[in-house]
Amino acid sequence: MNGYLLSIIGTVLLCSIITVIIPNGKTAGTVKGIAKLVCVLAIIAPILRFFKTGELDWTTSKIDENNFSKSVIEIDQDFIQYYSESRVRETERQMETLLKEEFNIETAVSLRWEFESETVASRYEWERIRIKQIYVKMPENLSANAWNDVQEYLKKNYCSEVVLE
Repeated sequence: MNGYLLSIIGTVLLCSIITVIIPNGKTAGTVKGIAKLVCVLAIIAPILRFFKTGELDWTTSKIDENNFSKSVIEIDQDFIQYYSESRVRETERQMETLLKEEFNIETAVSLRWEFESETVASRYEWERIRIKQIYVKMPENLSANAWNDVQEYLKKNYCSEVVLE
């Protein structure tokens, strides 16, 4: 749309300058008539394009579609993988801190995870991280009740299978 308006403004300005500069004479009327015709053609260009391509929308054309397909931004899978792994490591650290605060237990937490695709409204698709299993290295001197409490707490809050070692 901006290109269309700029072409009209430029054409009208150029034609008006030409009609002002041209000296009066036999060809002045012809030049002024041609300048008016060029202005009219610039204004009706979208209608002419409709008869040529069958599209009335002047914001897109076949050339624009081809150029757009070459300039689509590609997803950097390496960055997504790196960022996902760093988020999982941070979640493991947070779980270790949480278990220390809730149960006063020094543990090592390890997560098994995968990407899971999700589609919304049959149109938007993305992948998210899904935690499959939580591995917790528990101290050997804990009671069976403490083991069960930790396991139930993690299952309830993270909805994942919990493996205590």
